[in-house]
Amino acid sequence: MILKQKIGIIGPEDLVDKSVEVSKKYQNIDAKKLFYQNEKETLAIVEKNEKKVDCFLFTGILPYYFVQQNNVTKKPCFYFPISGTSLYKVLFITKFHYKLDITNVSLDLLTLEEVKEVYKELDIPISDLFINEKGYMRFSFNQYVDFHYNLFKGGFTKGAITAINSVYQYLKIKGVPVFRILPTLYSMQETFKLISTFAEAETARNNQIIVKIIDINDFRINLSNDLSNYSKKEKRLMLYKKLLEHARKYHAIVFPIEENEFIILITKGIFKEYSNLYENIPLIHEIEEELSMVINMGIGMGRNAIEAEQNARQALKLSKKNNGLNAFIINQDKEVIGPICKNSMEYKLLTNDKKLVNLTELTNLSVSTLTHIESLIKKLGRDELSCRDLGFGLNVSLRTANRIMAKLLKKGVVSTVGYEQPVTRGRPRKIYKFNLDGKINNKENHTEI
Repeated sequence: MILKQKIGIIGPEDLVDKSVEVSKKYQNIDAKKLFYQNEKETLAIVEKNEKKVDCFLFTGILPYYFVQQNNVTKKPCFYFPISGTSLYKVLFITKFHYKLDITNVSLDLLTLEEVKEVYKELDIPISDLFINEKGYMRFSFNQYVDFHYNLFKGGFTKGAITAINSVYQYLKIKGVPVFRILPTLYSMQETFKLISTFAEAETARNNQIIVKIIDINDFRINLSNDLSNYSKKEKRLMLYKKLLEHARKYHAIVFPIEENEFIILITKGIFKEYSNLYENIPLIHEIEEELSMVINMGIGMGRNAIEAEQNARQALKLSKKNNGLNAFIINQDKEVIGPICKNSMEYKLLTNDKKLVNLTELTNLSVSTLTHIESLIKKLGRDELSCRDLGFGLNVSLRTANRIMAKLLKKGVVSTVGYEQPVTRGRPRKIYKFNLDGKINNKENHTEI
């Protein structure tokens, strides 16, 4: 017996009906129709059906954005993307079925760059086009309607093309020749593939889900290579496509959550094999090499999806603090692995170890710092380090390393054992012996670092 995931499909009746038909191809999806007359009804529909479905699918980006902005659900949300291919379709219908002059229309939701690209490929002039610069994040029903209506009534355009259903319906009533940009069948099918993968992951309760959060650190747009002329939005789209390819290859799911952030859900077994037991994450290097972008990645494991995401968020913060290509993992026991792709180490954010708890109280250093030091000592195979060794191992500045060492020295956790002469010119470096086994020298040492 296949355990189905209940998905609430929210949108205008025609698109919801079409979506349900597409969903029938996937045996693990049970679609529930949730119609609205106006996008403003979205929040109420979501709140009413929050406990009745496992996730939501929006037929357009605007209602999806409303829900994300108002944070009305913790359920996974998906939407059908509108792309240049969608514009090709509506332009074809407008030109060949309705004989409308597509060089003299008003458009919304799509950006000027997206429209230019499509018209350029069709070899159609854009000098008489009018594009609403108010994107979905600054959507106003009145502004959208007035934009199209005033241009048409003023004789500046022959018609309107919109991606917003309520605007489309209103302009039709007002007698404006208006056409609606709809998601293509391909984009709908691709979205349902993602949802189907999500459904498979959800039903596999025995396989722990890992949450990976990717944040764009540096677009590197001005590099002198083939990607130098791309805008941030274009490069973000390229990254999204790259992540989709990665997700399909490793049976994961990916979706954007913020302007420069993406989430990937993947099973622990597949990720463990892919990362060679957490030693390396090739995706980070592939993105840097192929797209000339630097990303931060936080990876979270947990006893449930919420805990995994919280740990991934915390891991992402650690990744952002470290320069270069890297990722961090925080598992359900609050153990930290990383930075991966550099000198990987494992340490803890929380602990029940009385020895470390006592050291934390004594030195006023965090558990993560002390366990990080413990991991560094194990990795190097020696307990005698300089401040420079400590700074390099913890990936902190020499000044910060000096402060940490001073606290440890003052409380007798470390002691001075000698000096090391640098290979190049410079002052000899003090070498300190670490004693983290609890045998503290109670005599406070105020020796200068």
